[in-house]
Amino acid sequence: MIAFVICLALAYSGWSALSMGMDRHYADVHGRGTEPPPKIRTRCRLAGTLALVVTFAICVVTDGWGIGPVYWMGTITMAALISVVVLSYVPHWTIRSGRLAALLSLACGVAWLIG
Repeated sequence: MIAFVICLALAYSGWSALSMGMDRHYADVHGRGTEPPPKIRTRCRLAGTLALVVTFAICVVTDGWGIGPVYWMGTITMAALISVVVLSYVPHWTIRSGRLAALLSLACGVAWLIG
């Protein structure tokens, strides 16, 4: 169960970071007409991609190659749906909730490794 929480939170933070690397979603949060600077765009894209790759690795480690990729696909789909709802209804929460999800996944990951 804790692996699912880690994967879901990490995937959500990854989608949030990837969305902040896009012009449209960045403008939704920071005001129309604004674009992310190239440095922030690159950083967000790298962080989002890394989060989704780590999510894939966790799914494969916990469930093996037989079901791990399927588990990963379902988890990132659920996280993407949550991200769509947040971006549609409360776009200003995207950055804060993405950071909170990253911290949650880190805390759960530490607890998972210790226990």
